Amino acid sequence: MRLSALRPSERRAVVIIGDFLLLTMALLLAYGLWALRGGHPFTIAFLKKKAVWFVLPPIWFFLAAVGGLYEYRNLVSLERTLRGLATCGAIILISYTALYFFAPKESLPRGVVLYHAFFSVGLVGGWRYLLLVLHGNPLFRRRCVVVAKGEEKEGVISFLSQYPFYEVVGVSAEAPWMIMPSQGGDPLDLPSFVRTFGVDEILVTGPVYSDREVTKAIVSCGEKGITITPFPLLYEELTGRVPIDHIREGWWYLLPFRAAEAGMLYPILKRTADVIGAILGLSFLGLILPGVALAIKLDSKGPVFYRQVRVGRGGRPFTVLKLRTMRADAERGKAVWAKERDPRVTRIGRWLRKARFDEFPQCWNILKGEMSIIGPRPERPEFVKELRDLIPFFELRHSVKPGMAGWAMVNHDYVASVEDAKARLEYDLYYIKRQSLWFDALIFLRALLQLLLLRGR
Repeated sequence: MRLSALRPSERRAVVIIGDFLLLTMALLLAYGLWALRGGHPFTIAFLKKKAVWFVLPPIWFFLAAVGGLYEYRNLVSLERTLRGLATCGAIILISYTALYFFAPKESLPRGVVLYHAFFSVGLVGGWRYLLLVLHGNPLFRRRCVVVAKGEEKEGVISFLSQYPFYEVVGVSAEAPWMIMPSQGGDPLDLPSFVRTFGVDEILVTGPVYSDREVTKAIVSCGEKGITITPFPLLYEELTGRVPIDHIREGWWYLLPFRAAEAGMLYPILKRTADVIGAILGLSFLGLILPGVALAIKLDSKGPVFYRQVRVGRGGRPFTVLKLRTMRADAERGKAVWAKERDPRVTRIGRWLRKARFDEFPQCWNILKGEMSIIGPRPERPEFVKELRDLIPFFELRHSVKPGMAGWAMVNHDYVASVEDAKARLEYDLYYIKRQSLWFDALIFLRALLQLLLLRGR
């Protein structure tokens, strides 16, 4: 088995295993430094006595997973990896510092968590850098052929250029079953090209699905054990989005028409979680509301709460409730997209948005059954009317209840343009297609992490 033939999921598994081993090694180094500075012998007995701190690697790993460090877009970016590791370290150090000051004197060590953070960032950061170097080497790249027509060929090649572990060695010629080498040369039929160039995977796009000659060539390659992958499915795996630009003849299996909410157990469990979460959210809102309401009133003229019509499941409109974060005359009768550093946002409103406290009144909508804790963010009717004519499949996002937090929200934040709306729809369709309790839990934890880091806007 050549290393270049590793699938993306297998490469991610290698990263995860390597990270966990190195986080454990970082703890052992931290133990060693702790023992050295304290004058203790670094022995098995010492490790057993301090075994409670072996909880640190799982905590780091959990925060990294929730923070998205094992998504492919972060696996191929050293900058995002180091930023994510630094965030994990900061959360743990801040939490530990607070715990240290409230704990009985000398009941907790001062240095081990800091040592572990230092060694973790260094070891994992170095490991990730090594992987990027190896992935960029032709010996470790997954060699693929793109079978496509027209402009889609360039789109696929451009997309794969973001992932250094993929190497496009050939693309369809004028006849899609004839393949032109990327480095130049005469075209070969697909089976001959695969044999000659040692191809690991064939990527197929929608417009060629029904081509009889393409089908014949692909079946021939499949008989030889070559991986055949519809490009939209690879796109989903690498990005966590459904590629609406590449959904054509294959719409019937690429789109989420069999939502998990159509079952029985999942809706019951999700509704139970919604009711419990809404009650807890409203209780929290009741605690902070007097101070927040006073701040809103002192900061600008207008009501404390803001009501707005949104589109819910099945396209039915409902009124959503929020804490007001903009001036009372922000829109003047016309729906306008919020944008980064929006001048209409008040001073207190900016802080409410960063902490996402302005969304907490929507717990009432959740309790009423109009919304869920997790789901696509509800859009305004004015924008729905505009976007459904500009973006294919836009109304499919209304096949499930809207939510306070969603896969699109934790990945793409707010919508400020048609392109943003298109990207968020791709995330929403991915969520609808893959709904599950564990996916909901992941989104909830990631939204909670963003709330604690004040990443709203």
